[in-house]
Amino acid sequence: MTGWTSRQLDTIATADDFRIAPFRGDGVTPGTLIWVWAVHVADAIFVRSENPESRWFAAAIRQRAGIASFGDFSGPVVFTHVTDGPTKDLVDAAYTAKYGDDPYFSAGLLARSREQIARVLPIRPTDRS
Repeated sequence: MTGWTSRQLDTIATADDFRIAPFRGDGVTPGTLIWVWAVHVADAIFVRSENPESRWFAAAIRQRAGIASFGDFSGPVVFTHVTDGPTKDLVDAAYTAKYGDDPYFSAGLLARSREQIARVLPIRPTDRS
């Protein structure tokens, strides 16, 4: 597995153009790219869904892979469901720092989406298992 470059992480810190498409049920065909809020913590990018019934989030966790596009990156990624409290706390803080002034951001949004957080890392096609 490869990691994000410093430049890519800097892009996530300052830009708001992260798009993802988890693979469909066949594990190969990506769905439609959708725009999501994204932050980085340490060397990983994190996304979340406010809606517990979100189809894209369910597909990301079920398929564990898809594609992402932002800045100078467009390619395959792996999704990992975040379940540990300390990482969730760091992701919450990063979301608050990046999106806290957005009119759609709220403490309620963080609370409603706390169980729907995924780590996103780039992969080479041969890395997917």
